[in-house]
Amino acid sequence: MKSFTELRTIEIESSIAKKGKLTREERIILEIKNNPGIRFRELMKSMNLANGVMSYYIQKLEKLGIIFTERSSGVSRLFTDNIDRSDMSIIKFLRTPTPKKIMLVLLKDDKLTFRQITEKIQMSPSTTSFYMKKLVTSNVIRVLNGGNNKYILENKKQISNLIVLYHPSVIDTASENLADIFS
Repeated sequence: MKSFTELRTIEIESSIAKKGKLTREERIILEIKNNPGIRFRELMKSMNLANGVMSYYIQKLEKLGIIFTERSSGVSRLFTDNIDRSDMSIIKFLRTPTPKKIMLVLLKDDKLTFRQITEKIQMSPSTTSFYMKKLVTSNVIRVLNGGNNKYILENKKQISNLIVLYHPSVIDTASENLADIFS
């Protein structure tokens, strides 16, 4: 059985085929579907809508169960109902530059020390530490204890799949070795 969002997507695609134009509501749904975890302000800017207008549509789509908003520490991220909850935290981190760099480095080179990660992503140790703690707490990366702590990705395949699905530009800008991971 198809989810409500899948059925709604079919309706939207059918609407495009018939009239060649999307309603504002349909454009918002497609933008969120194509950019899961997009921040409210990002969506507002990309859609060129005022705060009140965007709030109206977000509330309407939430009530219909087409989208949902995850609110944490003053940040609202929007998702369609077809996003698996286990993918959400990874998607959120992929939308933030430093955690994304950390995950890409760990995709390319497994079992790196904190110092190696800091050098490879070219960020300060304090910034790296801040995001590493968040990634560990969210079970995206794991610490291998034993003398010199090393870090690995908890689920390399899941992260690779999410990058291919929602952030394919990462593959284009990454090194050739990283591209090999996805093939």
